[in-house]
Amino acid sequence: MHGKVLSVVAHPDDDLLFMNPDQSDAIRRRQCVMVLYLTAGDRGAGLPYLQARERGLMAAYAAMARVANHWQTDGWLVGGHTVVRHTLKAAPRVQLIMLRIPDPWLGHGWGSLTPLSQLESVAHTDVLTYAPYPTHFDRNSLIQWLSAVIQAIQPNDIRLMDGSITIPYTQLCWRCRGHDHPDHIASARLVQAAIQATPGPYRSQRYLGYPSQERPDNLSASQKALKTAIFLHYMANDPRYCARQTKCSRPRGPEAAWVWRQYRLDDDAAGPMPKPLPANPQTSLSASSKSPN
Repeated sequence: MHGKVLSVVAHPDDDLLFMNPDQSDAIRRRQCVMVLYLTAGDRGAGLPYLQARERGLMAAYAAMARVANHWQTDGWLVGGHTVVRHTLKAAPRVQLIMLRIPDPWLGHGWGSLTPLSQLESVAHTDVLTYAPYPTHFDRNSLIQWLSAVIQAIQPNDIRLMDGSITIPYTQLCWRCRGHDHPDHIASARLVQAAIQATPGPYRSQRYLGYPSQERPDNLSASQKALKTAIFLHYMANDPRYCARQTKCSRPRGPEAAWVWRQYRLDDDAAGPMPKPLPANPQTSLSASSKSPN
């Protein structure tokens, strides 16, 4: 083994879009790679869609590990709570941990709080996770639980999204320049609080989310091809992408930009967080029927 990587993201696909090729590189180096997904990413569609997205993740990580797509699923007891854990049978160093906080669709134009962002920003808010291990969390208990996860795994590296965007959650919008999904921001702030509560010799690395599409593509041709192929394994299982087989040949929309990019941000300890770009409401897709998560 060559170290442990713990990646914490909001939705099932954030890691594939914003933390790859670093994820596949870690697996290639035979590192232990554990990914914690805070929300179910269910868009209000319930268990069938939730499970479809998890199957997509499993297919993508099996492809990264270059082994058969066979997994063992069990309940992992950590910090006094049990969560769903998927372990890749041929490469058990790869594990996907599903907290399954409900994640309804944000709706037209956004401007509403998701359960995760409400938990992070509104006092006395709690959420109940989905079955089979329903658990109540408020902000403090979720931070404590994340701290327990860090202590249990003892990672060398912790990967998280960018929590530096200071635009209030209720003013965030889809496709406005410099804006991100509220869950991306909330997940990063919760992980940052857990890191502060859990001193250790690990490194933390932040990744840029939606605003990466505003920057130049920065992956090599081979990296783009591999990252795209990995994401296609996920897409094939997600009916939102592949309701019709003809839609599954390549990423479309912003995903087509994200699979050509990966932007690491300076470690929190290395300097100040970047300032958000000014909002441009004229670029908002408030009439769009989709808001990816």
